[in-house]
Amino acid sequence: MGELLYFKNCEERKKAEELLKKCWPEVSFVVMRLDMQNILEEERIHFGKWDIEFDKKRMIYNGTEIVITDMQWEILQLLMSDSELSFSIREIAYAMNIEVHEAQIYVEELLKTIQEQTGSAIVQKKEERYSFVEITD
Repeated sequence: MGELLYFKNCEERKKAEELLKKCWPEVSFVVMRLDMQNILEEERIHFGKWDIEFDKKRMIYNGTEIVITDMQWEILQLLMSDSELSFSIREIAYAMNIEVHEAQIYVEELLKTIQEQTGSAIVQKKEERYSFVEITD
């Protein structure tokens, strides 16, 4: 269960985000904004030391940006689409419209990049299936 907060300006929102991060570092929250048609749109997700910005295709861990390819970004978004689901390489390849061996390379490189730069694994492999795991360390 969550709460929805509205802010009149960006400065108030930034102060609220800083306060949340300071007082409750393990908290997860989603930053939303109105798009051009006044529809709420997800802008950024924060959990633990992670910030993921969708519009800018940026993944930030503890203030440091993790650089990944466009295809790896698309795969990450697929995995994040539902934290209850896991995907096989075949399913990922089908969803990305690429060959299975290409999907395997992209996913393994994504896992390697995240693990090497953060020591954390928000994308995990379990029994030949890959899933997104929200780690709030």
